[in-house]
Amino acid sequence: MRRSPSLLLLVSLWLPAGLAAAAPQYKVVNATEFGKAFVAQRQDARTLSAALRLTLADITAYLGSAPSSYRAYSDSRDPSSGGATFVANAGGVALKGLVTCKVSPKGTRVAVVMIRADAPPEEFGRLLNPEAPNAPAASGDAKAIATGHAPLRTYSFPDGTGTIGLAEGWSTNAQSCLRMVQMQGPGNEGITMGAVFTIATPGARFRAPGALVAQFTTPAEVLQAVMPQLSQAGLRQGEPMRELDSVVTVADQKPYMPRGKLAILRWGVTESSNNGSRAHYKVFGQVAITPLNASSFTMRLTGARAPEANFERDLPVMLEMINSLKTNDAQIRARNGQALAAQKNWFNNQQKAHKAQVAAFDAHNRQWEASEKAFDARNQRVEDAQNTRARSNDNFDELIRGYRTVEDTETGLKRSADLGNVDKIVDDLNEHDPGRYREIPLRDEVDPLR
Repeated sequence: MRRSPSLLLLVSLWLPAGLAAAAPQYKVVNATEFGKAFVAQRQDARTLSAALRLTLADITAYLGSAPSSYRAYSDSRDPSSGGATFVANAGGVALKGLVTCKVSPKGTRVAVVMIRADAPPEEFGRLLNPEAPNAPAASGDAKAIATGHAPLRTYSFPDGTGTIGLAEGWSTNAQSCLRMVQMQGPGNEGITMGAVFTIATPGARFRAPGALVAQFTTPAEVLQAVMPQLSQAGLRQGEPMRELDSVVTVADQKPYMPRGKLAILRWGVTESSNNGSRAHYKVFGQVAITPLNASSFTMRLTGARAPEANFERDLPVMLEMINSLKTNDAQIRARNGQALAAQKNWFNNQQKAHKAQVAAFDAHNRQWEASEKAFDARNQRVEDAQNTRARSNDNFDELIRGYRTVEDTETGLKRSADLGNVDKIVDDLNEHDPGRYREIPLRDEVDPLR
């Protein structure tokens, strides 16, 4: 691809001579028209944190201003190794970069790579060319910077409902994206997607033993109320004690369902095992709470967690995996339909068997006519209860699908609309032709009231 002279001029403005003006002496080991790679041997840093701090000062002195982002990390398997990714601006040119450090008794080796943020992905690879003398090694962080994302391999859910991307070292045995999906990383990282909990309010008249209990307030407050209860339940199954701390609401978002609440949160979790070991993790997640009725609601949780030391480094890759989920909507609809048909078939068979039993009993003994009417009334209550449960399941399925049917009552034409915006869409349509358009919840399409 031909590059413009103006682009080369901008590169020369922000990369005039390397980091030679800052101590220690940095040596240029590779250069392209988009960036440069430097190495240096430090004798003024005996620890990884000191090396990263001093290198940040060198970068700041060289660029004339501090990077707008400098995210440092240490290698969980080698505490003497680590690095940082950074974003900076020099003379109006946006840059991105990578620092790697290795502490040893003979000194600390530092490598710094800077490149224009708009450089083609392959240009970062050119700077990390292993054939260049003393060039810094291409790490997973470097690959992520070079491509703008981490390389992911595709995992297909066995039931055909979708796919998701897994970074190197990550695994999952999830069978479907219709249920909770859990993924495990190589360094005790973890991702949970679509975990759903039913929660009773404190004033609920009826609730199952061991049910989760919380007020319907905010996602952050519900999370703080529910997590200790989940921890106690986990303890009974031999899991570590989990203590929640530092819950912060990053942003409130528009909920998926009417009267629901949705927020992006950050929080910390300390795990204490039976052997006395403790580990602290950071979590970034989305929490949605949605009312079911006056005395219960659901909490839906998707979160990415990692050990605190590696969290900022691992979070971008974890978020990319979460965002890589692709659903097969046709297969999801088919499976939901199959489940609903099986549920209805079971109920119909139960009804047939019961009615045959009642008919035989009535034929042999007419004096039990009153009992037969009582049985019919009971069957009707069972049918109504089944219908209520089915409609409740339909509400949950609709929440997962994320859309609702809108009908033109004059033509009978039906279309699907985003669940979060369907009310406004129908109102806007009816503004010019009142009453013509209506939204049809999934429960009324599949299981209308009887």
